[in-house]
Amino acid sequence: MILPLSREVSADEYQAVARKVAEGIGMELFDDTTYEPSRLMYWPSTSQDGEFVFKKLEGDFLNPDTVLARYQNWKDTTEWPVSSRQNKLLERAMAKQADPLEKTGLIGAFNRTYTITEAVQTFLSAVYQPSSIPGRFDYVHATTSAGLVIYDDKFAYSHHATDPYGHRLLSAFDLVRLHLFGDQDDEEKKDSAKQPSYKAMQDYVLKDDATRETLAKERLADATLEFADTENWQASLELDKTGRVKDTLSNIATILHFDPNLQNIVYNEFKNVIDVIGELPWRRSRPGWNDSDLANAKLYFERVYGIWSPTKFKDALLAVVTSYRIYHPIKEYLEPLVWDGVERIDSLLIVYLGAKDTAYTRAVMRKTMVAAIARIYEPGIKFDSILVLNGPQGIGKSTFFLKLGKDWFSDSLAISDMRDKTAAEKLQGYWILEISEMTGIRKTDVETVKSFISRQDDKFRQAYGVNVESHPRTCIIVGSTNSEGGFLRDVTGNRRFWPIRVSDASQLKPWELVDVDQLWAEAKVYYEAGEELFLKGKAENEANKERQEAMESDDREGIVAEYLDTLLPDNWSKMDLYERRTFLAGSDFGSQTLKGTEQRERVCIMEIWCECFGKERQNIKKADSYEIEGILNKIGGWNKYTGNTTGKMKFSLYGTQRAFVRVP
Repeated sequence: MILPLSREVSADEYQAVARKVAEGIGMELFDDTTYEPSRLMYWPSTSQDGEFVFKKLEGDFLNPDTVLARYQNWKDTTEWPVSSRQNKLLERAMAKQADPLEKTGLIGAFNRTYTITEAVQTFLSAVYQPSSIPGRFDYVHATTSAGLVIYDDKFAYSHHATDPYGHRLLSAFDLVRLHLFGDQDDEEKKDSAKQPSYKAMQDYVLKDDATRETLAKERLADATLEFADTENWQASLELDKTGRVKDTLSNIATILHFDPNLQNIVYNEFKNVIDVIGELPWRRSRPGWNDSDLANAKLYFERVYGIWSPTKFKDALLAVVTSYRIYHPIKEYLEPLVWDGVERIDSLLIVYLGAKDTAYTRAVMRKTMVAAIARIYEPGIKFDSILVLNGPQGIGKSTFFLKLGKDWFSDSLAISDMRDKTAAEKLQGYWILEISEMTGIRKTDVETVKSFISRQDDKFRQAYGVNVESHPRTCIIVGSTNSEGGFLRDVTGNRRFWPIRVSDASQLKPWELVDVDQLWAEAKVYYEAGEELFLKGKAENEANKERQEAMESDDREGIVAEYLDTLLPDNWSKMDLYERRTFLAGSDFGSQTLKGTEQRERVCIMEIWCECFGKERQNIKKADSYEIEGILNKIGGWNKYTGNTTGKMKFSLYGTQRAFVRVP
């Protein structure tokens, strides 16, 4: 049917007029696409047995304004009549298209990030404006309104005749793609994924922060769901074309995670190693995960699943056990313990090792055990003190620590290990480590010992490891010695030692200690109550005395004490070194006999070295300085000078030196 019009009409007017005329004749008679102004007119055709009919009706040309006047507002596309087929066509189109929210990759991520409404408002605000009718938008270049219809906020369909992408059911991704980059496309290409606009839109979406965030969240969610518990886990294994299990990292990880025969392979958080806490489907040679287990795992995987890859197995095993099977043996030991309320810790050293019953002895034992608890629940917590048992050989000093430490005790730590990562490696997997002969301190660098004891976190690369890793300390260090002549030197760091004199005059012997579980239950209660891990007050004062007693003896102590107590002549500061040595030796100065009248109030190490020991100043070594300082502290009655920030004073003959002053 051809209806000549009395004037030219716009594309939007054409649709409104055509639909209104069709409504008067019968909408169901006409093809739903015939109203599109872009449709070409063809010569008429009929079916094979049909008859051509041509009729001509004389009359005036149709006035489009008369037709348009039959609308309340012809520009409102919601008033345009449609056939009963129109909505069904859209429903079929939506059913035919996949749910845009379920698409994979960038397309799906964009559609899940932006609803149609949000996409229009965010990216196409210059193309579409909100209509007065909810769920519709106006195309800004059209004379009609409300032509863009939103369906479930997943699809959009534009009825605007002038909309270059009208009469298409589009997702948020495609709607934005066409309006931003559609001018790049080749109309002859049917596959939209091969159009330039598709690549341009992908690049555009990759720069969109909101979509990138959606992708990141979904990747994390997928990773979590990958190992979600499922009874039908074997169905998730990826198979090849012959139905065999593929040798993939994902498959191996799934098997390790769900195979009931492999559930006892765990990650020992305390030892920082893969471990075994029960039976495995093969006979085991020794505790822990070892090379024989790896060999048996290979046999198991090949026989049961027909796959094996040592590299993939190693990666999958580490990923599974560190994520889903964390095991901490000491926490599992401690957590069920319930204290019976009987106090045992404070008197432990007194009862089992014959120590003096003092506030210091009681505090040291309590804080040592509480520190061990703290290091388990707060790895790396500051605790730089060492309980050192000093007493005769054979009374059970090491046995005492062994009883407390159970399977997590070691006496293999040596002073010499502290020079490199050996000591740090030896700490791993142990709770209580004993330095069994503290006199070894004299054989190593003092600063090395001080630094090692104070360290809270050991950083090193394990043997065959790739990266340097952090290992916050989960252990405490203790010590023992049978030195009768003392074992401490006056080094910066003596405060780190808590020496306790022990003997065989005890009520019970260390090997008779049986209430270990209750001891740890008691210590756990003190830890939870906030017990401090350092001494103070009376206990700290006693500690200083004990440290003084534990200082190494030096046969020169008497000589130095006599030197310091010798009264000096009033011209001492003007005497040269030879004259001073002569006076101290008791020799006369010719016919003159000098008498000492003044008490020495200050001294420096160089004075003692040159005058008391008769040595030459150029020969003194750092070790000699430490020894002399140790003698001063052992003798007592002398303190480091604190009258200025340097602790130094000027001495005749020796210049500016670190000074020690007599205690009033």
